[in-house]
Amino acid sequence: MIFSYLRKKMDKSERDVAEEVGLSRSTLRQVEAGVQYSNMKSLRVLAEYYGRDLHVFLTPTEDSVADSSSYGVSLKVKQDGFSSWKIHFMDFVDAYRRSLDPRLLVFPPTKGLDIRLRALLASIVTALCLETGESVPGWAKKSYFLKEPWFVSEVENLKAMSILESQWPFRRNNIFVLGNFLKRA
Repeated sequence: MIFSYLRKKMDKSERDVAEEVGLSRSTLRQVEAGVQYSNMKSLRVLAEYYGRDLHVFLTPTEDSVADSSSYGVSLKVKQDGFSSWKIHFMDFVDAYRRSLDPRLLVFPPTKGLDIRLRALLASIVTALCLETGESVPGWAKKSYFLKEPWFVSEVENLKAMSILESQWPFRRNNIFVLGNFLKRA
């Protein structure tokens, strides 16, 4: 972890740093190793000692199905089945547009979600970021290019229109949607 690097860069021993900040050497080792149960006070003390800002990111767990983030809706779809994406993903779009809270976009979909839905969610997040000027999260920048094109409308007569109207975030993943895909009636 960064604290170990900073300590070594300052040419300090574990004992020196532990004494200077008032932590035990075992606590210092746990924090430097990134052990999950390091407490916030220890992290804060070391960040201050090294002149660094402390940023804490909370990741949702499997229990947070009610969460309206990209991760939360992927859990709902995984739980409710493939075809439920139409409701959950559009609720996600609405929740983001209402709040414009970039934290809803930060976390990738849960593992095990159908690759088409991972690609679609990444495309939706990218389109929302372009719409609002938000930075696209790293997970959504990744290419999810599908081997076979996916025409989301599944209506044969709309395929040509979908090819023409699909925004770049969808086309880059080989997904084709109508121009009004992210709009509610």
